[in-house]
Amino acid sequence: MAWVTVPGSNGIWEYDNTAVVTDTYPDSADGANSVIANGIRTYTKPDVGGTVQVYIRTRKAGETKERGELSKTYYDNQ
Repeated sequence: MAWVTVPGSNGIWEYDNTAVVTDTYPDSADGANSVIANGIRTYTKPDVGGTVQVYIRTRKAGETKERGELSKTYYDNQ
């Protein structure tokens, strides 16, 4: 497991860049339109289209409590 800083989060968030499908919500990660690589899930919205990316295992820097998914799409634009 390697926790690295989420770019664009000003050092507030970290994500596990080795996370796999079992580290996230199975109902949202399973399916043909979802790919997980380097701790990031990429999928296409089924009803409206468009690609979304999320960090699937996150926490605040300096903490051990995991917080769930965090939008990579959002932080890439910061």
